[in-house]
Amino acid sequence: MDIGEGVADLHMHTTASDGTCSVTDRIEQAQDRGLDAIAVTDHDTISGDLDGRTSVHGDLELVTGVEVRADVQETKVELLGYYVDPADHGLEDVLEEVRSYRRQRNRRLVDRLQDVADFDRSYEEIRATADGILGRPHIAGILVEDGIVGSVGEAFAEYLGADGAAFVSMERVPAATVVEAIQAAGGVVSLAHPGRVRADDIEPIVEELAAAGLDAIEVPYPYGGISDNDYADVDCSDAAALADQFDLLHTGGSDCHGSDSSKFRIGQVRLDAERFDALREQAETRRPLN
Repeated sequence: MDIGEGVADLHMHTTASDGTCSVTDRIEQAQDRGLDAIAVTDHDTISGDLDGRTSVHGDLELVTGVEVRADVQETKVELLGYYVDPADHGLEDVLEEVRSYRRQRNRRLVDRLQDVADFDRSYEEIRATADGILGRPHIAGILVEDGIVGSVGEAFAEYLGADGAAFVSMERVPAATVVEAIQAAGGVVSLAHPGRVRADDIEPIVEELAAAGLDAIEVPYPYGGISDNDYADVDCSDAAALADQFDLLHTGGSDCHGSDSSKFRIGQVRLDAERFDALREQAETRRPLN
């Protein structure tokens, strides 16, 4: 599977969450790379620069999306919503609940860092440094800035990751609740990067999600075939087989976090035109786009 062939990159972040670029930057980058469509999928929030389910900028379609942390079978998954209405109150209520769990976790994480590392910054001080949703990447950057670790990777390995000295788990909203909210907002729901799910066997998870109404699974994505025993052994071909098994649509994207990040890869992972059209048609069945 050539993940670089296609017309649409449907997974990227902006400064509304943990990305380094604005929506305007994303539009310009996509146009420079000859993409027909992109989706902005910030973590647990919808950028305030997106005021409809979709918009057109020259020859580029900009899809309003979101990436939401959720729970299924006591496992964290991330669900991508596409063509969502940013003004939908039900979806916003769910996103605010997810964000509240993130805030609680971050406060506890900072407390733990003060105990286990030479770290003297307060949560409020750290919160003020983040333009969008505060997440562990922001905190990792501060650990590097303060000279406590040498890199973001080291920050996660020593302190912030699942085996780190300051790790704090985060409460999650049930996946079925997230699926329902995205679809009620006119959106289409896809399981993000299945090879980044921490599970021995992802099939029962996909089966439960499909029963809850999951529409799609991310098939071309940049993490396929990661050699890590913590993650499900799912490459892009495996993801395609799961999509066929459960009659799911395909989505795909680079999970680009922007320039000045280790994940500046907009357009390097693309969905083909036929798959993108099928996704758009599914959104139309939820609610007409025009």
